[in-house]
Amino acid sequence: MATVVSQVAVNQEKPVDREKTCPLLLRVFCANGRHNPISDYMRGGVPANELQMYTWMDCTLRELTSLIKEVNPDARRRGTTFDFSIVAPDRMNNRYTIREIGNTMNGQRGVDDGKSLAMCKFEIGDFIDVAITMPGVGPAAVRFVWNATQWRRFRPRSETIQSGARPILVAADG
Repeated sequence: MATVVSQVAVNQEKPVDREKTCPLLLRVFCANGRHNPISDYMRGGVPANELQMYTWMDCTLRELTSLIKEVNPDARRRGTTFDFSIVAPDRMNNRYTIREIGNTMNGQRGVDDGKSLAMCKFEIGDFIDVAITMPGVGPAAVRFVWNATQWRRFRPRSETIQSGARPILVAADG
């Protein structure tokens, strides 16, 4: 009888000591119902609706959602969806690229809530672009997944978020 050995590499994120580690400046740009056009980031420009936060690489999408809700009262409504993307310079061309990294929803836990900036391959100097969609506006936020033979409504499992020092919101324009 043969023995099968499986070697799966699991990327364990190194915990950040928020008391001893200096935070980074995170520039976040929000828009209602859509992402900001990539052309807004060209030629040294950025969209006008900027939030500046000091945070760490282990900051989760749920933490970012909480900070955005502090300065945007309309985004506090239950069912509001936050779609996160990273806007980063393209190393080969003189332009920026946008890459979706996950979403969160007020009043509902999701699989992306616990994703950290490090897990999303965020690099210092990148921007975060957030499309905020209010409930009842735009496409429905219902998600479906393929389950062997049929499509089923997705019910995210609950995840616990580690407590610790909170990111700091520095400035808000908008």
